[in-house]
Amino acid sequence: MDKLTSMQLFVRVAQAGSFTKVANEINTSPSYVSKHIADLESQLETRLLQRTTRTTVLTLAGERYLSRCLIILNQVESAESELLEQTSSAAGKLRVSIPSVLGEKATAEMMAQFLDKYPNIDLDILVDDRFIDLIEEGYDLCVRASSAQPDSNLIYRYIGKMPFKLVASKRYVEQHGRPNSAQDLTQLKIIVHRYANNGTFTFCKNKQLEKVTIRHRIRVNSAHLVHHLVDNHQGIAFLPCYIFANNPQIEVLLPQYDDGALTVSLVYPEREHTPVKVHKFIEFFKAWFEERVDS
Repeated sequence: MDKLTSMQLFVRVAQAGSFTKVANEINTSPSYVSKHIADLESQLETRLLQRTTRTTVLTLAGERYLSRCLIILNQVESAESELLEQTSSAAGKLRVSIPSVLGEKATAEMMAQFLDKYPNIDLDILVDDRFIDLIEEGYDLCVRASSAQPDSNLIYRYIGKMPFKLVASKRYVEQHGRPNSAQDLTQLKIIVHRYANNGTFTFCKNKQLEKVTIRHRIRVNSAHLVHHLVDNHQGIAFLPCYIFANNPQIEVLLPQYDDGALTVSLVYPEREHTPVKVHKFIEFFKAWFEERVDS
């Protein structure tokens, strides 16, 4: 007899306390159920169930075997569900939170490419720099540009690094001068992102760290806006390299310093079966990021 079927029937009898009840539930005869249990007991050379005229109860060996059966059957069910999930088509609504540091143009480009590749997936994108509560707010996953991992119940999938540089427009440099050291920044107009820091910047030169407290002139909550302010000669700012790479009017300042990089991760809730649409987005976003940003 099929052992898996026998184990399933054993679990049902143990939970129902009756051969007849289980037989009625699956539209078969009590003798069919009894034969499977008897076959199990024969193979194990021990009695699993104690039968009486009124009910059926587990023996001590039966209790131990039941706990193992539940684990095994759950693993089988999980494996089957995962395989079915992987072979099914990617479809449905996918809710994703993305930080503004990716930039509106790059985000729109990424979304368009993803939608072209997966026409049966609908995207619901939130551009937000908060550490949103994925489960509470109903999001499938989020992109995080930070090394912080505030929630241990989430899965963090490393995507890559987003390098930053200190930049300004050529016109701003002509009008206000070029800084030669990190300390010179205290005399210039600085544009900062609201979630970037508390006004203290850390610079690295020859593996030596130098911290400088800078008073910002402008503080905003959008990397896209920071870029436009720099482009409009309003000050100095840290920007992701890919954002200004094709802008000849923006130049890098203090190249002797290592300005660092943000760690970019995809974060999603830990669950038994991750939906296909989430897997597809993870695969797509990693490839897109490596080509577009981390190159």
